[in-house]
Amino acid sequence: MQVERLEDGAEVWLDPMRDVRSVAVSVTAAAGSADEPPGELGSTHFLEHLLFKRTRRRSGPAIARMTDRLGGDCDAFTSKESVTFHARTTSDHVGEGLELLCDLTEAPAFTAEDVELERAVILEEMAEASDVPEDRLHDDFVREFWPDHPLGAPILGTRESVGGLTRRSLAAWFREAFRPQRTVWVAVGAFEPRRLLDLLARLRSRRGPRPLSARPSRPAPRRRRRPRPVRCALHVPRPDLSQTHLLLGAPAPPQADPLVPAAWIVSTVLGGGVSSRLWSEVRERRGLAYHVGTSLSLHREAGLALLEAATAPAKLPSLVRTVGRTLARLSAAGVGRAELSRAKDQIRSEIALSLESTVARREAAMRDWLYRGEPYGADGLLRDVLAVTASDVEEAVGTVWGAVGRYGIGVTGPDLAGASLADLSGELAA
Repeated sequence: MQVERLEDGAEVWLDPMRDVRSVAVSVTAAAGSADEPPGELGSTHFLEHLLFKRTRRRSGPAIARMTDRLGGDCDAFTSKESVTFHARTTSDHVGEGLELLCDLTEAPAFTAEDVELERAVILEEMAEASDVPEDRLHDDFVREFWPDHPLGAPILGTRESVGGLTRRSLAAWFREAFRPQRTVWVAVGAFEPRRLLDLLARLRSRRGPRPLSARPSRPAPRRRRRPRPVRCALHVPRPDLSQTHLLLGAPAPPQADPLVPAAWIVSTVLGGGVSSRLWSEVRERRGLAYHVGTSLSLHREAGLALLEAATAPAKLPSLVRTVGRTLARLSAAGVGRAELSRAKDQIRSEIALSLESTVARREAAMRDWLYRGEPYGADGLLRDVLAVTASDVEEAVGTVWGAVGRYGIGVTGPDLAGASLADLSGELAA
């Protein structure tokens, strides 16, 4: 990975690859929903929409035509701690891809009418997300789990907060969020580094000269205290569903914590594949669910370990009981030597396969910049995963899933069929 710095303070991370014909490029700002001004929840996601409406050089239809010319892969996404605009195209169109991303993120020209139109679109997006049981349950659960912290707030905002955003407030947040010192450009694929760097510098210079910044790229965001998790239990009634969806959550270490590699191994052993403990117990032995799995959602100040499954309403108590007993066995007996070896092999294979994808490498570089400030990459991750010991895994089990009293539980679906949330919590601890 080649790391460069432009005169205005923005960083550029370059990862040239052989034997590919495409280039994946992106620009990321270290500003997400958790960084938004008080009372302006949803601003970053709103900007993600608005920046595609028009720029000082292009109309909305012109942006759409260029997107299709590049191959139809130009989009954006917002997270709790960043917003990214990205494109993937053939190597001969990389200049146009960079030009479009520069235009979108440096020369927006959205109007008050654009704001009103996109507000209506976002409200429809929120309604659509609310109809997806897993999405609605996840947002409600995280809000209950971290009730007094920005990480607990939904990325899309609320209907009330989105309804209150104005062109003036959104323009002010854009100027703050996309300061050069808090942005990084990433390019991965078939390109010559010096040529691409010079091209990017020329494109960005169209805004006029900017003084050399003594401030580092990716400045520390507004300092936030670590979230204090609250053990929660919630039921989101959905009588229109045929299944009940289950979500368990427990505190996990933050993204750059040294314990994270061991936590990934624990997540893999518990619910990371078809040989995992939960898959074997819940699906293969008992037929309680079509799918069951675990994941980690990691942020700068904290993380969240998640366990998800869906089943028929009448089977929910059995599902919860089986999950609880599987977690109890994990806490009591830990992870065996053979399981540890298999989990390391699985993660090593996943890392190796991701190296063939320009998009996967681009997003990994973006995360390294955001959470570490320096390249870590597949080599760093693999080194740390392979170095995990049995005692590291034991510590990770205890930190994440070791105390039932720290779990939160959420369900959505039809009536609980005679069971209460207290009953389900009891089944979890049985």
